[in-house]
This record gives sequence, C-alpha cells and structure tokens, in this order.
Amino acid sequence: MNLSIDELRSFAAAAQTGSFSAAARKLKRAQSVVSVHIAGLEAELGYKLFERTPKPVLTPRGLELLSAVKRVIAEADRLQTRALALAASETPSLYMGIDSALEAPVMIDWLRLFAQRFPAVRLQVENITGSEAQWFFAKAGMNLALVFDSGPTLESSERVLGRSPLAIVAAKTHPLAAIDRPTVDDLRRHRQIVVYASAPESASVQTVSTDHWEVDSGLWALGLAAKGMGWAILPKFLLLTHSQYKNSVVSIEAPFALESQRLVLRCKAGEVGDDILDWWTLTINRFKNKMGLES
Repeated sequence: MNLSIDELRSFAAAAQTGSFSAAARKLKRAQSVVSVHIAGLEAELGYKLFERTPKPVLTPRGLELLSAVKRVIAEADRLQTRALALAASETPSLYMGIDSALEAPVMIDWLRLFAQRFPAVRLQVENITGSEAQWFFAKAGMNLALVFDSGPTLESSERVLGRSPLAIVAAKTHPLAAIDRPTVDDLRRHRQIVVYASAPESASVQTVSTDHWEVDSGLWALGLAAKGMGWAILPKFLLLTHSQYKNSVVSIEAPFALESQRLVLRCKAGEVGDDILDWWTLTINRFKNKMGLES
C-alpha cells in the first residue's frame, strides 16, 4: 500500500469542511485535484471514504480511519518543522525516541544526568512505541531510540540491553481474575486494552478480543486495566515501576505463548557517537534489576 501525504491531507480537509470545494479552498488547490486525491486514496484502500451525496458524508470506514490519518498528518508537519530547523542549524540535534512504556519520572532523571555528561548535545525527544521505531528511523530522521521489542532493520544498528517478560494484566476485581486458567475464549468475552502503533508501516500488536480500546501508552493501558476497564498484555516491569497500580492488578496465566520484549538501544551508523551509546548502555545496566529486566 502506497498512501501519499497529499491524498491524506485532502481526505482530512474534506472530512473537516464537509465538501470537496471547501477542502480545495482550505488547501489552496483546485477542486479537481482534491477529488482525484480522494478517489486515488479510495482505490488504494479498496473501499469508499465518502458517500457522494450533495454534501459528502463519511462512511463508517472513513470515520474510523480519520483519527489515524490526522495522526500521520501531525507527524508529517512535525517532520517538516524539524527539517527546516536543522537546515538553519550548524549543529544537528540528537533525535531520540523513548518508548512510551518507560516511566517518565525515571527517564527525566536520566535525561538530567545525560545533560550533565553531554552539555553540548541538542536533544529532541519523541515518545514512541517499539514497533514505530523503524518508521521514525526511515521516514522522520530519528537517529537514536531506547525502545522495547523493535526488530533489527537495515536503517539502524542496535544493542540489546535486556528482556522484559510479558504478562496478561487485569484488575483484581475483573472476572478474569477469578479464573484459574482462562482460555482464549474467556479473554475474548472481555474488552482488551491494546497499545497501538500510530506510525504507518508499523508491526501490528497482539489483539485477541474484537472488543478492544486502543491507547498510545503502556502506562495508560495499565491504568485502565487497574480501574477494571479491560485486560491488557504488558511488560511485567510496568508492575514494578508503577507502584500506584501494583496493588490493584494481578497477572493472569496466558493460554498462549508470550515472548519477552527486548529493550534495545538503536542508532543510525555514523550519527551517534560511541560515548553516547556507552553511556546509555551503562545507565540501563545499573538499573536493570530495578526495572525487572532479564539478560
């Protein structure tokens, strides 16, 4: 599938304004160009996004797709802003992705230590999921990432810093918590909280239940699970680091295999110094036991 950003912009503008002509004025394009963009997008997807009534109306599929399209457009705008900033800068910044599952207070403290060790480095931080790293390296200019379970690619090299076992997590009051060995059918009867990957071309997450909510953070998923809103598949280290939820949830025996997630430090060759990579490696190793990471 090859979706262009211009097609996505035309779709989002038409959905926002309620007409192709208004979308064309908003984008400062001819109406025919907007119509061609939307028709091309529909042809690529294989389904209609709008009902061609006197006033275009989003189809159910178009409505569901719209939020994801808005996220992609927002990332494209951020990429353009960053590219322009780098063009005006003599010293390119270090563009680092940090897994959204990692606890913010801990990461902020580590970044404070990083700033003391490397005061001249200009740092831009992006919260991402592990499966988004490949897209950010290939499409957005990211050159360093500390993420979980991101497979090796040609765009970057990596250091494996540890592994975190996965667990099915639910509130102690959730019906699943009362079942000794739940089956897949038992899981499917209840809402699943899924940590999605918002970037295009990202690997799919493990979705078991058709009734599922999507969030962009492991901490959000853990918090919702703790409040009884559903169950989630999460790294076990979240139960160690986020103590406010530890007494509200239980780990449930999975009816299928759950592979451990690797914590990896990824970088683009020639763009990140060995001293920076070594510093992050040593820092993670110091706190490996506290994070519940296995070798």
